[in-house]
Amino acid sequence: MLSRFGTPHLLVALTLLVGGGLVMVYSASAARSDVYFGVTWAYLLRQLLALGAGGLALLLLHRLPLSWLERLAYAGWLAGVVMIAATLTPLGVEVNGARRWLTLGPLRFQPLEPAKLAVILGVARWLASNGARIDDMRVSLLVPGLLAGIPAVLLLLQPDFGGAVLLALFTTGMSFAAGARPGHLGLLAALALPAAGAVVLLSPYRLRRLEMFLDPWADPLGNGYQLVQSQLAFGAGGWLGSGVGAGQQKLFYLPEAHTDFILSVIGEELGLVGVILVLGGFCAIALSTLGIAARAASPFAALLTLGCGLMLWLQAGLNAGVAMGLLPTKGTTLPLLSYGGSSLVTSLAAVGLILNAARPRRRGRRGWR
Repeated sequence: MLSRFGTPHLLVALTLLVGGGLVMVYSASAARSDVYFGVTWAYLLRQLLALGAGGLALLLLHRLPLSWLERLAYAGWLAGVVMIAATLTPLGVEVNGARRWLTLGPLRFQPLEPAKLAVILGVARWLASNGARIDDMRVSLLVPGLLAGIPAVLLLLQPDFGGAVLLALFTTGMSFAAGARPGHLGLLAALALPAAGAVVLLSPYRLRRLEMFLDPWADPLGNGYQLVQSQLAFGAGGWLGSGVGAGQQKLFYLPEAHTDFILSVIGEELGLVGVILVLGGFCAIALSTLGIAARAASPFAALLTLGCGLMLWLQAGLNAGVAMGLLPTKGTTLPLLSYGGSSLVTSLAAVGLILNAARPRRRGRRGWR
């Protein structure tokens, strides 16, 4: 079945999600933009500039020889770690109690986004280069764990628990695809889950988020406010929604309507049908990347494709789960749709890497299982 999916399906899904995202970013941000900038299109203009930069990144990474990317993978990983570490220095910018941003002159970006690609490159190279020894726990878990764990620890210091979890999840998925033993992965989960639980339980604000996730209506005007407003948006949308531009929750009721909770605006304005179309677009991307990975000419190309795909699917699933009240609140964008230059550029760069792996090549000696 996977052989039926590939580049054409990926490009169609990408075009529809990015195009729809521009429409919804404008709809969700117009009122806010008018208040802060005196025009309704300020956020849309910034998103278009990010789209241009992301398009260039996509084209560049699509054309670069994979052999170059493989050779530079560890250097890229180190650069990603340095960028995350820089947020903990005076270069970092604190927003809403977390130091997740860097400012370099007029440029402001979130280092986690490019660092995710850097970790994928590093893990893909390690696993591809040591495929013959994948049964060794040091190869399948220890080194990949360090490649993801070092930046994850730095993220926890920001703090960004959700970002650390994302790194752990797609690294584990890549190790499993490379042939890591299920027993080894089970042992890793047995060690990691209690540690993650302790991080949540020992942090008062994370514990409050968990409590509000379980019952947001217990404090609808306080800690549960954002989730309550998101649920109201979905409820108001019904099957077909109120129409693009006609939603009410984005009018300063729903915080972060144009970024983290853009799916709630889609639910209100396009209804359940619109939400299903968005999730269907990400399902198409998932099937396409799995198909491309299955046909990849080398282990590195396959693992790189899978890692980039997992990054997009997992973040989309996390964002959708939070917006719908299925997961505790976590500040993360919906890839390809939400407003945010760092997220959009990185998501398009990931697609560029996937398309690079899909280019016809002569299969290497090792091939891909």
